[in-house]
Amino acid sequence: MKIKILIAFLIFLSIIAVAISCGKNDPEEPELPYENKEQLEENIALLNETVVNIEKALSSGDQAAFLNFIDSGYQKFYKDALQSNQAKLASFAEVFKTRKLQKCDGFHAVYYVQYNGKSFEITMILGDDGKWKLKDL
Repeated sequence: MKIKILIAFLIFLSIIAVAISCGKNDPEEPELPYENKEQLEENIALLNETVVNIEKALSSGDQAAFLNFIDSGYQKFYKDALQSNQAKLASFAEVFKTRKLQKCDGFHAVYYVQYNGKSFEITMILGDDGKWKLKDL
């Protein structure tokens, strides 16, 4: 009988310990990759400037300028697509104008654009060179 009471008491203590530890933050929360709020604000201001410049490049049909805003790992793919659709850059500018920022942590941004009643995602990343680049269209 005493063993059953001891086991029940140990189970009870275990349940209490688990309940107390649930919901607590990890003691070593990861640090944000930027040093301060000002750096985050600078990165977001640069993002806003970049998307305005992307829109200008698209509106003017400047393929070379637009390609400069694409991450280097994706430039070849998009260059080929742009060459076969050069005339559509201006119409893509109209789609790009519908952008709505959904998420931004200062290094990764997600926009949604509307085209023919459907939403499409555009992803941008802040490169090692300190410039925002289109990663996924």
